[in-house]
Amino acid sequence: MPLLQISISASVFILAVIFLRSLFIHKLPKITFMLLWGVALIQLLVPISVQSQFSIFTVAEYLSRIFTVPQLIPTPESSTFVNGTTVIMPPLTEHVTAPIMPLKTASQISPIVWVWLVGFTLCALFFIVPHLRYRQIYKMAVPIRNDFIRKWQHSNLLWRDVQIRQLEQISTPLTYGIFRPVVLLPKNLDYDDEKQLALVLTHEFTHIKRFDILKKWILATSVCVHWFNPFVWVMYILANRDIELFCDETVIRKFGENTKATYARALVRLEEKKIGLSPMISSFSKNSTEERIISIMKTKKITITTIMLAIGLVASVVIIFATSALDKTKAATGVDNPIAEPSAEVEPALYQGVITTEIVPALSQGATITDLMPHDLTFNKKYDVPKLIDSLMASKYRAVYVDNEIYLRVRMDNTIEISKDNGAVWKTYDTDEIDAKDFAKWLLINDPIPGYSMKEVQSRLANGAVVKHVVFENVKEMYFIIDRNGVQIELVQPEKISSVLIDGQRMMITSAISAQMLKSFYDLLVSNDILSDTHAEQDYSERMKYLEKNLPNFIVTK
Repeated sequence: MPLLQISISASVFILAVIFLRSLFIHKLPKITFMLLWGVALIQLLVPISVQSQFSIFTVAEYLSRIFTVPQLIPTPESSTFVNGTTVIMPPLTEHVTAPIMPLKTASQISPIVWVWLVGFTLCALFFIVPHLRYRQIYKMAVPIRNDFIRKWQHSNLLWRDVQIRQLEQISTPLTYGIFRPVVLLPKNLDYDDEKQLALVLTHEFTHIKRFDILKKWILATSVCVHWFNPFVWVMYILANRDIELFCDETVIRKFGENTKATYARALVRLEEKKIGLSPMISSFSKNSTEERIISIMKTKKITITTIMLAIGLVASVVIIFATSALDKTKAATGVDNPIAEPSAEVEPALYQGVITTEIVPALSQGATITDLMPHDLTFNKKYDVPKLIDSLMASKYRAVYVDNEIYLRVRMDNTIEISKDNGAVWKTYDTDEIDAKDFAKWLLINDPIPGYSMKEVQSRLANGAVVKHVVFENVKEMYFIIDRNGVQIELVQPEKISSVLIDGQRMMITSAISAQMLKSFYDLLVSNDILSDTHAEQDYSERMKYLEKNLPNFIVTK
C-alpha cells in the first residue's frame, strides 16, 4: 500500500480518536485512548489492512458507485468496424522492422521520494539531536543519599535495574532510558516531604514499567515517516499527553482518591520552567498541567459499566475507522451470476488483423528474435470478454497472465506479483517507469498489428497513463499501461512462447497455446476469486471447442 494512502487512511482514524477524546477523556479509563493510539500507530507503521463490511471506506465505495457514473475512454469509431460478430481492428502499420533503441527508464528515485527523504531526515534530527544533547547533561547527575528513597526503591523493585539520581540543571523529575532507565530528580526538590516524594517516584516507576519511553520513540518514528501529515503531529502531542494522564490515573488509584489534592498541588509546585526538554524522556509535569489537574480531580472508580462502554467504544471505532473496504470479489463472481450465461447464438470472434511473419527486436535485448503479443487470438464476443473483464475488475486484481514459466497478477494498488511455482508463492516485483511519451512513439512505430485500438492507447498515454516495465531472464519483457480505466499489458517475448492474458481491455491467447496452459489460466482465475468454478468450467469448455476447431497450432494435451 503506498505511503500516502496509508497516511490518509490513518488520518481518518486519528480524526475519529481526536473527536472521541474531546468527549470522553475525563469519563472513560485512560487506557481506552492508549489502545486507540496504539491502533493508529499500527496503521501508520505496519503496511497491512483488515477488511470489514462495516468500514467507513466500504460505505464510501458503495456511495461512490451509486452517485458516480463510470467514465471510460471511448474507442474511436474510426479505429474499428464490425463484420458480423467479429470486431476488426485495422493495423496502423504493417511489417515494420526498423531497428529499435531501448527506451530510457525514468529516474530510479523520483523527486517526490527525495523530498520525503529530506523531510524524514530533518524530522529525525529534530528528535535525535536534542535527545543526544540532553543525554550529555544527564551524565552529570549524582547519586542521591536519602534513606526514604533507598527504602522505597527496595520495596518497589523492577526486573530492570533502575537508578535514581539527582541533577541540578533540571527543575522537574524525569525518566530516560529504555533498558537501563534512570530517574532524575531536581536538586531543589523538597526531600523532606515523603508523601510528595512517594507520588513522584511512583509516577516515574509507572513510566518505566510500561515502557513509556519506547512508546515515545515509536510515536516519534511515526511522525518522521509521515512528517507531511499534520494529523500525525497532532496525534503525537495528544498521545504523549495521554501517556501522562494514564500514569496519573494509575498513581491516584494506587494511593486512593484522598490523595487527589496532594497530587495536584505537587504538579503545580513542580510545573516545569520552559527549558525545552527532550521529547524522548518522561517528565512528571512536562505536559499540559491544566488538563492533567482536571483529569486528576475527575478520576473516579472504574465500574463494570465504564469498562463495557470503553470496550464497545474501542471495538466500534477500530472496526469502522481502522479497517479497509470489503473485497466484493465473491459477490461479483457467484455461481448463478448472469455472466456465466453467455449467449449461445454468437460464436467467439477471432482478431482479424493481418498476421505478419516479420520480427520486431525486443526493446531492451537488441537483436534477439522476438514477437509482440497482439497478433494473437482476441475474443470479442458480446457476452464473453466484456463479462470476463467485468469479473476481473470486480476482483482485487486488474490483470492476470500465465505462460509456461510464470503466473503474473496486477493488484488494484498496481503492485505486480509473480509466481514461478504455479501460484504457491507470490513475490512482488520491482519495476522501472518508462516515459509515457517515448513509449507512445515506440508503440506507434513498432506494433504493426495491435490487438486493441491504437488511438485509444495513445489517448490514454497522452492523458497521464503510467507505463511500468519488467524484464525477465528469458528475453521476455512486459509494459504495463496503467490508469484509472485499468491496466493494459504490452508483451515482448520469444516468438513461440505460449501464454494467456486478461487485463482491463481485452483477452489474449497466443497461437501456440495448449489445453493444459489454458486450464492453468482458468485455475488461476478461480484461485484468485475472479471466476466461480461453474463460470470457469463453462468458459473453458467453450474456448476449447472453438480453438480446436479454428486454430491449427492448438495443442491438445491429455
